[in-house]
Amino acid sequence: MNKKKVLFPVVILAAAAGGFAALKASRPQPAPVPPTEQVWRVETMAVAPAALSPQLTLYGKVESPELTRAAAPGVGRVSRVLVLEGQSLRRGQLLLELDPRDFELRVAQARGQVDELTAAMDSERMRHAADLDQLEQERRLLDYAAADVARFERLREENFYSQAAVDQSRQALARQQISLRSRELAIKDHQARMAQLRSRLDQARANLEQAELALMRSRVIAPFDGIVAQLQVAQGDQVGNGQTLMTLYPLAGLEVRAKIPAPYQDEILDQVSRGRSLEATTRLAGETLRLKLTRLSGAADARGLDAFFRLTTRHDQLRVGSLLTLHLSRTAVEGAMAVPYAALHGGRQVYKVESGRIRAVQVSVLGELAGERPMLLIRSDGLKRGDEVMTTHLPNAVSGLRVEVVKR
Repeated sequence: MNKKKVLFPVVILAAAAGGFAALKASRPQPAPVPPTEQVWRVETMAVAPAALSPQLTLYGKVESPELTRAAAPGVGRVSRVLVLEGQSLRRGQLLLELDPRDFELRVAQARGQVDELTAAMDSERMRHAADLDQLEQERRLLDYAAADVARFERLREENFYSQAAVDQSRQALARQQISLRSRELAIKDHQARMAQLRSRLDQARANLEQAELALMRSRVIAPFDGIVAQLQVAQGDQVGNGQTLMTLYPLAGLEVRAKIPAPYQDEILDQVSRGRSLEATTRLAGETLRLKLTRLSGAADARGLDAFFRLTTRHDQLRVGSLLTLHLSRTAVEGAMAVPYAALHGGRQVYKVESGRIRAVQVSVLGELAGERPMLLIRSDGLKRGDEVMTTHLPNAVSGLRVEVVKR
């Protein structure tokens, strides 16, 4: 093979590569770009330390201390049901009625026992009066019988009467003595028999009153203005003694039970012991309702202590069992500052804006300041009135980061 033919392509490729390298090396170099620092656009607010009251958020349930359960006074059948669950009721309104015949028969039976024992006591009084009247007659008859025995014995000694006549007179004397003792015993036993009859009559009268009370309670009458919470029976149902018929409660006495968390328990107890009136607010049906702490539970557990709040004004849309979020006002703290929740970073610091850069400031979180826009209450010696605090939450925020303040 001809060596010139083999080397010629190689020379051409080498020349082309050398020319490309020469052209690349001779091209003009771009001017270097100086590095630029990124600027973050943030919002700020000026803080204003003041005496502010932190809000403690509680979750409560509406209860009624006057919740009433109407129960059947005895075995019977439901005759009429005149209300429905959730219906408003008025004081004195008839709500439900059991068949009165189930209770009228018991009243009649109890009244018959009272009448029977009353007649027995009258009979005993008349018998006692007769015993007292006949007691003197019995004693005179005893004297006559004793005189006959003495006379017959004397005549027997004179042989005018036989021994049989004397024995008959003695038997008559013995019979009269027994009759007198029986009469005296009946008179002495009169008080015991009267006491027994009186006790039975009292029991019968109690049974009559109980039967009459059951008859009266067979008609469920509303004791107050309120709401029917639950209805457990329907017309025609057979019910037993003590069975719940319906549950109702007044709107005027509703209260909210909420748990005071254990970390705040001592603070609230101290405020109550000092006689300080604690108030809370809640939202219901677009309205802000005010409540007042009325009392604390007598027993606590590991989670905290139950507190009872009562509305200062009546609200007809409140219902037993409703869940409410309460904001309890605590003791005012001097030097507190309200900032948006977004201003807090890492749970314990905010960033102050100085000369276009941010600087971390350690803070103490006091709680929440309730309102249309809930705010976080903080306190820090590193902040003073007028300092601009960043309110935009930056996950990568560090001290020295350059920012640009955006005004809204």
